[in-house]
Amino acid sequence: MFYRTATASQQIAASGRQSSVLHRLAPQLLAARPSVSQHHQLNPAAPAQWSSANRSAALLGLTRAGSLLAMSCLADEAMAASYTEEPSVAASSFAAASAVATQVPTEGNGKPASSGALLLTSGAFVLPHPDKVAKGGEDWYFIAANHRAVGVADGVGGWSEVGVDAGAYARQLMGNAATVADESTSSVPDAQVELPAQEILERAYSQTTVRGSSTACVAVLNGDNLVVSNLGDSGLLILRAGKVAFHTPQQQHGFNFPYQIGSADSMSDSPSSAQRFEVAVQPGDLLVLGSDGLWDNCFDEEVASVLKYCGEQKMEVAKMAQVLAHYARHRASDSKFASPFAYAAFQAGYAYMGGKMDDITVVICAVQQPAKL
Repeated sequence: MFYRTATASQQIAASGRQSSVLHRLAPQLLAARPSVSQHHQLNPAAPAQWSSANRSAALLGLTRAGSLLAMSCLADEAMAASYTEEPSVAASSFAAASAVATQVPTEGNGKPASSGALLLTSGAFVLPHPDKVAKGGEDWYFIAANHRAVGVADGVGGWSEVGVDAGAYARQLMGNAATVADESTSSVPDAQVELPAQEILERAYSQTTVRGSSTACVAVLNGDNLVVSNLGDSGLLILRAGKVAFHTPQQQHGFNFPYQIGSADSMSDSPSSAQRFEVAVQPGDLLVLGSDGLWDNCFDEEVASVLKYCGEQKMEVAKMAQVLAHYARHRASDSKFASPFAYAAFQAGYAYMGGKMDDITVVICAVQQPAKL
């Protein structure tokens, strides 16, 4: 199995030198803990911990270069106007967010009882690592034509060391997932046929034939219930009225070593290892799916702030995804930012400061009534 590891220059062995560095970094990193604790330390057995009610607005301040800054959206008009890349967009529709989530037992497929008929309007943007632009990066996503299913995957970069395109697995996996989701509803397009996210993930996995491995997050809207299967450190965030209502916890074997599914020669995890969740949603909710390039560089409250700004500017979801991806890249480039990744490194005993340069894939979905599509 391939590990995602920080470079040797970013890791300092547990020694007197490391202890000294950690001591200097501790005040900055610990100040960020309230937000990161949800992202990195959630206990799946305690759904109540996922409620945004457990986090005070007073904790929105994040530490940067030794001083506490109040986070504000940097994606202003000038920044948004400077984006010239064409976003990767697919039309779709989607629902999101609830202050209470229920974890679905892993032995089940997580089929909720639907009581409504909401759909998703979705858009996406892929921003490759600067060194991987020529091949389009190693992340990918899907947005099903049925306006109910979306997903994101992050190919494991270690495969490039043995001559394998590390993004090929993620691209084929997501393509298969889109096909499975659409075929499941093609014969009855107007019916609310239940689509278990876990079934989509497992069928897509069984049809993926290229070498490689990736993390994966698949979300499906069944009526007014969102069903999520998440494996690894990609993930899904739900915003309601601008507030964080739910965030999938990460699955890690160890620091920077996420769960992953892959080809037979990858020694990866089984797709059945994915954590499964069921969340009640309502019109107006926003879903944010992202690869770890987003979550390693942005705290939940930052994401909420950026998207609040985008909403005030009446941006379409595809533009929102573009702005958020570029905001995450801005954070990744900041060597003095006490990022979520830096905090996780600190917890694991590594001295690291700054963002983490990576591929960044963002999918934004707005929950809507069918009549508004």
